[in-house]
Formats: sequence, C-alpha cells, structure tokens
Amino acid sequence: MVSKRILTTKAKANMVTSEDVYSADNQLIIPKGTVLTEDIIAALKDHSIYAIRVDTSWDGVTPVMIEEEPGEITEDTNEENPDTESGIPEIPDDGIINTKDTKEFKEFESSFIESVDDLKNVFNSVVMKNEEIDTSLLLSDVKEVVSKGRNSFHILDMLQCMRGYDDVTYVHCMNVALLSNLIGRTIYPEISHEELEVLTLSGLLCDIGKILVPEEVINKNGRLTLPEYNIAKTHVFHGNNILKGLNLDPRIAEVAMRHHERCDGSGYPGGLKRNQIEEFARIVAIADTYDAMTTDRPYRPAICPFDVIHMFEREGLVKYDVKFLLPFLEKAAHAYVNTRVMLSTGETGRVIMINRKELSKPVVKVGDNYYDLSKETSISIKNIVI
Repeated sequence: MVSKRILTTKAKANMVTSEDVYSADNQLIIPKGTVLTEDIIAALKDHSIYAIRVDTSWDGVTPVMIEEEPGEITEDTNEENPDTESGIPEIPDDGIINTKDTKEFKEFESSFIESVDDLKNVFNSVVMKNEEIDTSLLLSDVKEVVSKGRNSFHILDMLQCMRGYDDVTYVHCMNVALLSNLIGRTIYPEISHEELEVLTLSGLLCDIGKILVPEEVINKNGRLTLPEYNIAKTHVFHGNNILKGLNLDPRIAEVAMRHHERCDGSGYPGGLKRNQIEEFARIVAIADTYDAMTTDRPYRPAICPFDVIHMFEREGLVKYDVKFLLPFLEKAAHAYVNTRVMLSTGETGRVIMINRKELSKPVVKVGDNYYDLSKETSISIKNIVI
C-alpha cells in the first residue's frame, strides 16, 4: 500500500495509519493499520504528535478511507483534489491558481513536515537525554525545505499557506529559521556558507528552552497572567543554558537569550539596546515576531499579515533594527501580490500592487474596480484568502 505523511491537524476520521505512531518518550500510541476516529485524532494532538503517515491510493496522494460498513474501502477524493475528477485543479476566473493547489506546495509541505519531525526528535534528545545536537541533520532539513521554493517571495507565500498549524514551539522554530535564513541572504548576498548556517541554527534553536517551561503555560487557552508570563519568559535562560553547554558557535546560545530584546531597550531579559544586542539576535527577533503574530495562538487567531506589517511600520522602526526590518517587510508584502484578500467591506479581491511608502496598504482589484488602500483609508484588508 502506498502512503504519505500528513499533518495531524489534517487527519480525518476513517483514514488508516500506515506505520506505528510513538510518543516523544518512545511509547506506542497507536499501531500501524489503525482506523482513525475523532477521539484518536484528539489523543494524537494531546501527545504532541504533529504528523502521521496514512495509507493512500496508487497515486500516493489520495488517502484511503475505511467507511462505516465493514470491508468497504473508498478514496477521499475531496482531500487533495476537490475541484476535478482528474486531480488537476480548475483555474479560477481570475486565472490565478492557489499556491496550496500546486505540486510545488505539496512537495514543500511534505519536506516541511519531515523537518519538523526531525526537529522535535532532536529537541527531545538534547533536553531529555542530554545528547549532542545533530546540526548536520537540522541544516540539511532546512536546506531541503528552502530548495522547494523558487525564490524568497515563493517561500514566504508557501509559509503563509502552512498557517493554521497550531504549534508554539517546533513549527514556529522551523518558520523562524526559514525567515532568518531569508533575511540573512537578503541583507548579505555574499554571506558565507558558515555564517548562514550559524544564523539558521540560531533561528531554529531560539526557543528550545520552551521544552522546560510547563506545558500548561506554553499552551494555555487564554492570555497569561503576570506570574505565568514571567514563567514563560524563563525559556530564554533555559535555552541559553542548554545551548552553551553544547559544541556550537557561542552566538547560537546568545541568540536564544537575546531574541526578545528590543533596540529601544523595551525587551527582556536584560533591557539591552541596539548595539548591545548580538546582530543575529536582531535578525531572529524580526523573524520570531512576524511568525508569532501571523500564526494562530491558543489565546487568539492569526493576525492578518498586512496588519502585522502595519504594526512594524508604526512602531517597529524603534524596536527593531531597520537595516534588517525594512528589506524584510518589503519582501513580505510583495509575497502577497496576486493573493486573494477579504476587505473590510466584505468584498473579495486580489492584491495587484504594493505601495512602497505604505507596504501595508496595497492596491486591490475587486472585479473591475481598483482600491488604493493608501488613499481609501476607510477600507482595509481583513484577512488573506487561502
């Protein structure tokens, strides 16, 4: 039987597991051949299982579904190819195919999921078993994910399509690594291979200390109280202590400690200012904040990327290093050209042009009408339509 790896968040009742599923401490949760139910899926999420492998039909894409009547097996034709029987997505009226419907995205998603699995295993091996960190595995994973994108804009677009994967540690760290890598290559086109690896690992490992923070704090379904917030902030000390004891470039441990510092001195844990903060920490701070705000959190849904860009434009110029922030924001905004958006008017349109002076206020085409949001101040983008 052919199989494929899927996000646990995309698992459906009646899918069939194609391999045993184990917890982080190597305890069997469900065996190969288990027919999923809603309760089993919930249990997988409770055990922080972020991806599983399921049986598929001959195409390696369409999951096999076991229907309620014994012995009857069908294919879930709505899982991957909802538009046509041929499996080729229909081209919308505006001629723009959704990124999520492309073969490139499916390859990116598969590579991303496998990388997150490896990252989770490495984190647990280092923290729980006191093992050395396998940096070659992690870096090869990131390189593989990056290779699935045509350019920086394409990677940002595909990362946006991964939103909805509710995870505040492993997926977040992978996103931060990819964004930090992108910023580094943008600002320093001639950056050496070794320096880019250090920057990428800095983003990838910045939140490793969260493993030692109580889960009820990290995953609280609501805003943290002040005492809980103070506990959450200890992840920077935990991360620094873990990483400085390993055979790594010392900047990686420093980034784990300082990626919540801000250039105006308003960050933590030391209230350091711009030139006191390690340069890679200033880069990771931007990647960390952008990803955290544009991703679902237990206490709030993801914030629209254009609202996040507006926040950076309004107050980020003093909190973050503009040398890194402004080029990143320009890339982030341009990644949404040709993206469908929902306006505050209730209309759905398409971003056709970015205003360089106000990146958060693009030009949106709705039917035959054009809205320049830098001039139409009463209209805003409510959310991205994926």
